[in-house]
Amino acid sequence: MKTVYIAIFLIMLVAGGLVLSHSISNTKSVNSAGVLGAGTSVQVIKATYSLVLGLEPKTFTVKSGSPVRLEINAVDNGLGCMGSVTIPGLNNKVEGFVKGQTNVFEFTPKAAGEYSITCAMGVPHGTIRVE
Repeated sequence: MKTVYIAIFLIMLVAGGLVLSHSISNTKSVNSAGVLGAGTSVQVIKATYSLVLGLEPKTFTVKSGSPVRLEINAVDNGLGCMGSVTIPGLNNKVEGFVKGQTNVFEFTPKAAGEYSITCAMGVPHGTIRVE
């Protein structure tokens, strides 16, 4: 029985490492400026959603008055509390996570402050800081 627990632990450890590795490689452009459209400079921030880690990274910093594009890549299907995502006060649409798809939220923050990234019920799972 002990061998089974060790095997399960090792599988979870490897799976978590793969998700974290994917998350880190997917966030190289976090907080970097991208260009979308005709001369419109957009702050592009990227995250990954997985059942193991939830939203990674969990904190972002953007500038007030500049358009933002948040891209969340779903490694797994959404489940339970974090089966959906919304950003009250910045972009009020609610989207579910579907494995292999990217959820995109576009908004232009008007006021400095901290805004929670939540599930549809309002439980916080991340933060966007607007400076």
